[in-house]
Amino acid sequence: MDGPAPRQLRIFMFLQQVRSLATLQTLIYRELESLGNELQVRQPTTNMFNRHTTGNPQEQSLEALHTQLREIAGSTAAEATERIKAKIRQMLPAADAGGVRPHPKTPRGRTQVLHMNYRQSQSKPHAEIEMAHLQFFAQTAQTLGLRLEILTHGNSQATVEKELKKDDYQALDYTLTISQTPVAKWAEDSVEYLENGQVAVLTRFEQPLLEWAMVESRRHRWQGQLAPDTLSEALRDDHLWIPLGIRVNVLESGIERELAAQSQGQKVRHIRAYIEGGNMITGEDATGNSVILVGKDAIGVTAHLYQLNDDDVRQIICEDLGLDSISQVIAVEQPGQFHLDMGLLFVGHGVVIVNDSGEALKDAVEMAELVPCMTTNTMAAKLTLQYGLEETAAQDLMVAGLVVRREQLAQDTLYNFFNGEFVEGQDGCQYYITNGGPREQEERFEALMVGEWQTVEKVMFSPQDVAQKSLQEWGGVGCRLKGSRQ
Repeated sequence: MDGPAPRQLRIFMFLQQVRSLATLQTLIYRELESLGNELQVRQPTTNMFNRHTTGNPQEQSLEALHTQLREIAGSTAAEATERIKAKIRQMLPAADAGGVRPHPKTPRGRTQVLHMNYRQSQSKPHAEIEMAHLQFFAQTAQTLGLRLEILTHGNSQATVEKELKKDDYQALDYTLTISQTPVAKWAEDSVEYLENGQVAVLTRFEQPLLEWAMVESRRHRWQGQLAPDTLSEALRDDHLWIPLGIRVNVLESGIERELAAQSQGQKVRHIRAYIEGGNMITGEDATGNSVILVGKDAIGVTAHLYQLNDDDVRQIICEDLGLDSISQVIAVEQPGQFHLDMGLLFVGHGVVIVNDSGEALKDAVEMAELVPCMTTNTMAAKLTLQYGLEETAAQDLMVAGLVVRREQLAQDTLYNFFNGEFVEGQDGCQYYITNGGPREQEERFEALMVGEWQTVEKVMFSPQDVAQKSLQEWGGVGCRLKGSRQ
């Protein structure tokens, strides 16, 4: 349809959005409840995974030092404040990542191995979603001649083996690794595969401290995006606005990956900045030099945790990941999402596609004027924040010398094409694996990727209904897969 939709149709579309939002909030609360039950039955982790304690009972923890710092905040005890900050900075662990670069996520990475986690769910709807993704990934890997590496717990082993023994997967190259604990399904976020074949995982933090640091970072950055009262609401009820990107820490999935790697005799490195995988995208600029896009949540939370400035954090990332200059670490505002890979797509050669929710914002503002109520006003406020952060992300990238193109390639849980994985098929061609969506949107996106941008040979879409259910859980194909060269 050309031109603006008739008012009645636009109101109908908006009401459908509101209905979807209500459904999404219900699912979010169920997921949080499920997560709470899961964490209650987890065995406590040992100090071998906490790099902020020494085992010395006289040594203060990072959390205890921050508690002291907050207790004297606003006082005139400047000397005591600086003394505590100095102790906090000393808690930064020594570098052990080896200065090796992560595997690029752009087509330059020539990804030929897909890593996924399979999680057995007690809930039938969730179990069906997990099985559908296993089937899609296995079929896609077989079609393209990729290797599929699956990490799962022993209680899921029989289910996975039974599925992959079917005739449908006779030509599939896959390996199955058994973890010591149930795994989180989000394979992207908890590990980085380095160019030397080793793996690097995140350092774990005390959960309340991590939450506080990320909220304070957002409070500082988002001033002016919303009215003060609305901003406070967005920070307090992040799960209804933009969730905090901390689920690797919540689910302890970095520990799962570390144990799995150690069981295979692999050397495990650690990334000192708190950067979940979806919030770090390694690629290259127009001249071919390596650059890493890092979400500002990751920069800000690390700065708050260790009482550093943003450039200090970028220098730490350079040291850990083998970059020569902090100019190669590009701090980018998340474009209205909890991770970069939910709202932008780095297609390589210095070109990044950033979401554009401008039209959706115009519709929401119009609906708030036509049907003024708390729901329509909240929807307009949320899109105001999202669009403002998209604009900031685009500006961050352009200042860094990258080319930015704007396209609406995501809409709530209806579709999200930013979240995916570039791979190189056995035929030597590049492909892109992503979430399915409405047919007309899939066709438009594939025309851009194959025709206008000439980035890939073909786009592989997951089943639309499965994709939407996954997106309702705050993650898609790109969150469930992690690529490597070998």
